[in-house]
Amino acid sequence: PDLPVLYEKYPDALKKEQFLGDIQTDYSSRLATATDNSIYQVVPKVVLFPRSEKDIQKVFLLAAKPEFRTVTFSPRGGGTGTNGQSLTDGIMIDCSRFMNKIKQIDIAKGEVTVEPGVVLDQLNEVVEKEGVFFAPNLSPSNRATIGGMANTDACGKGSRIYGRTSEHIIKLKCLLVNGDVLET
Repeated sequence: PDLPVLYEKYPDALKKEQFLGDIQTDYSSRLATATDNSIYQVVPKVVLFPRSEKDIQKVFLLAAKPEFRTVTFSPRGGGTGTNGQSLTDGIMIDCSRFMNKIKQIDIAKGEVTVEPGVVLDQLNEVVEKEGVFFAPNLSPSNRATIGGMANTDACGKGSRIYGRTSEHIIKLKCLLVNGDVLET
């Protein structure tokens, strides 16, 4: 189906802002992100795959302009949520395609720095050589991203022993809807 005019204009305007990631408006790409591990299906109008933090800032700085203030967004990791929380009929932002790097590992401090699109199994495969793992233990660990786990405070099996995701996060760097950076 045709996109509403606002959602046709937004991707064009984002390209003019030199967004370097992928912008997908074709129906098949949108349909591929219309489901998660829940029973729901909601087709987004646009799917964005940012390449960097700067790309995400461009998304929200553009959205702050008066003509785009009614555009809605939802972040998406691996689409492993069971309550439909990553679904939207607006614009889907998926960091798993490009923002999926493990940036730093310091086993002595018990710290790892990752981009939001890093998959849980990807991280654990790297750190298991040191005899550690990132808890919790999720059943969709081959798809669940660390960003999505932080967003939903994923717990999974063994959470009574290992705790929730929030109990294993030391620091978060977040991009707010106005483009500001919040470190907490």
